[in-house]
This record gives sequence, structure tokens and C-alpha cells, in this order.
Amino acid sequence: MKSLLILGAADGAMATYRTARALGYRTVAVDLRDTAPAVALADELLPISTRDVPALSEILRGRNDIAGILAPSSDIALPTQFALTERFGLPCGLTEATVEASVDKRRFRALCDELGLPGYRWIQGTDWRGAGLRFPLVVKPVDAQSSRGVTRCPDESTMDAAVAEALQHSYSAGVVIEEEVQGQHCGCECVIDDGRVVFMALTERRITPPPQATTTAHLLPAAVPDGTHERIVAAVDALCARLGYRRGPLNLDLVVDADGRPCLIEMGARTGGDPLGELARHCYGVDPIEASISVAVGAPLPAIPSQGVPHPVMVQLLNAADTGILTAIHGVEEARAWPEVIRIALLTEPGRAVTSTIDLTSKLGYALLAADTPAQLRAAADRLLSTVRFEVRP
Repeated sequence: MKSLLILGAADGAMATYRTARALGYRTVAVDLRDTAPAVALADELLPISTRDVPALSEILRGRNDIAGILAPSSDIALPTQFALTERFGLPCGLTEATVEASVDKRRFRALCDELGLPGYRWIQGTDWRGAGLRFPLVVKPVDAQSSRGVTRCPDESTMDAAVAEALQHSYSAGVVIEEEVQGQHCGCECVIDDGRVVFMALTERRITPPPQATTTAHLLPAAVPDGTHERIVAAVDALCARLGYRRGPLNLDLVVDADGRPCLIEMGARTGGDPLGELARHCYGVDPIEASISVAVGAPLPAIPSQGVPHPVMVQLLNAADTGILTAIHGVEEARAWPEVIRIALLTEPGRAVTSTIDLTSKLGYALLAADTPAQLRAAADRLLSTVRFEVRP
């Protein structure tokens, strides 16, 4: 049986392991943490860093079962995916320029400016005063992911701490400072074929209030002004042409401003977190995760049906209100009986340490919801947050 080497076993990769198994592949997880959520779904674990190309190369030299390599929901593993597929002649849609734009926020911002895409003022480094940037500002590490080290600053009193936080999370000790775009935050999950968008799912993102900028929910489809979808597709097609990216998944964060202009924030040439693929499948009947596996093994993309009337769906992330030891989880079975609930996934259990800090690495679970209208979805999500409670002992 052929195997897929999957770089990373965080919760965002869980759907990739499930889909691979459903398609008849063994899965080989690469992750230093044997407690990572997706490890239980894998057929084999390699306890190696996803950035350790020499160690993985040595292991792959002795194997002939690997049909493809993926880095789902992980920008930092894309250089490894690219290096290993090049070295061993495995299928891969990535280009060097595509990897650079995915892992380096400076490169992506410069690329958007070169293409004349709607944007905002930004600098690399910390001289925001000299650049004349206007508050509110967003301070980021140039090469981290999952909102690590990202701070939204309303004024200069928070800047020094924000820069220190960004540097702490940057692999290359680099910082990007941007003027914050006001508008509707969106997530975008695309499938690229022949250098253009053949499928796109645009979500409305709920994010935490300042100083954080972490996603707490996605609602699909997004309600955006007429013509916004077409503008996003045109922007992504231009990006792919410039990067030479011909085939594969593409995940984007963006903000649609008051004039309906889509301002691209970041990109990753990989699938987004676990719930996004499931959202797309429930809403449109299209599975970007299955498409990403097809690209990784060099198979034709699954047929993408013409998109009819979408079915409104939502993912609501679940977090603890306190930091300490989780002692009990309440309300899950009650919520699972609601007609709006498709699935509730828990990523922890009593006895584990939890944190009240809201970031993508601290979430304790998520719920997939479906309803006839977005308003019903939002009401169900709010009710869920008051029903599912995590009891924590300090």
C-alpha cells in the first residue's frame, strides 16, 4: 500500500489524515510531539521536526512506499515539502517563489505591491515613526503562523511590547509592521489548476478584539459586496502567474474594506485548518483536502461540480475561560442534539493543562454548524458558547 508523508500532526491536519485513509493511503506523520492530535489517526509516526530536511531525507532514501508529501495547515513545513519532493522526484505543485511568499510576510507584501493589488502601508523592521505609519498598527513576526506573535496596537504605548513579542516568535528575528485595514475579515480556501482558481470558498472570519488577531469562527459563504469574489479571483490568478504556481491548494487571509476592495493579508500554498475543508464540503460539495492529496500524488483533480445554491455553514472554535487543569467538560451532549450541530470535536480531555489565551494552538475543540440562514448560525454559535463549558482548576 502506498503512503503519504504528512508534515505535521496538529489538529488542523486531522482532516487530511482521515481523507487520506478514505482514499486508501497509509499515513506517515512527521511531528516531534507524540501527543499531537492527529498522531492517533496516523499509521506511523516519525518523531522528527518538520524542518529537519537532512533527517527526513535519510529516512526516505530507504523507502519506496511514499507516493506524495503534504504540509497541511503549516506554512513552516512548506520548504521541507518542496525540498523533499525535488530531491526524490515526487509530484509537487510548489515553486521556490511560492514557498517564499508563503513563509515570508515581507516577500508576500512586496509581491502584492509589485502586482498593484489593493494594499496598505507597511515596513519591515521597527522604524514605524520614521515611516509615518498611522495607528492602529499590526506588529507581526515575518515567518510565524497560527497568529503567534501578532499584536494589534491602538497607539504607541503598546508598540515596544508588541515588537518584543513578535521577535520572540520569529525564526529569523524579523518583524513586519502594517497599518491595520478596517473592514470584514475573511478566509479564503482555493484550489488552483492550470495556474488559475477553479474553486474558491470565501468565509467571514470572527476574530478576537485587540490586542490579539486570532480567528474564533468562520462562516461560509461570506456576505460581501457584488463583484468582490471576482476581484479576489483576479488577484489570486495574478499571484499564481507571478509565482509560477500551477496546481495545488492555496489559503489566504484578507480584509474587504468599506469600498468593497479585497486587501490580501497573507497566503499559504497549502490547505487551511481542519474545519475549513469540511466547511467547503458541506457548503459546496467540494473537498479541497481531497484535491490537495490528488496534487501530492500526481493524480487528476476530482471533478468540481458547478456551484449551485450554497448551504450556510459555520465553524465555532472552543476555548477555556481560565488557565489551569481541565477537570470537566459540560454541555457537549446537550449541544450535539441541536438541529444546527453537524459535529462537535474535542481536542482535549480532563486532566490536561489548558490556557485561557486565545490562539490557534490553545483551542480545546470546535463545532461545525449548519442552518438555513447566517443569522440562525450566529445565534446557534452564541448559544453554543454559553452551553459548552470547560471547568478548570487553577
